[in-house]
Amino acid sequence: MEVYVFVVDGAEWEDIVVYTSKEDALIKSLKHPKIRLEIFIRGKDGGYRPTYSHFLNGELIAYGGL
Repeated sequence: MEVYVFVVDGAEWEDIVVYTSKEDALIKSLKHPKIRLEIFIRGKDGGYRPTYSHFLNGELIAYGGL
């Protein structure tokens, strides 16, 4: 399972928004084209780890495991 984290530069922790729907994340990414939506994937231990990939302006920028 993937989660998508809306990360505004300089944001406090309470400003960060987590999406569980890829479609919702893409809509948010298109509405805010200069802000990254980081992608995390659920690990075997139940926690989430970064994929080092993100959405920017609705496009997938893949560096790692996607």
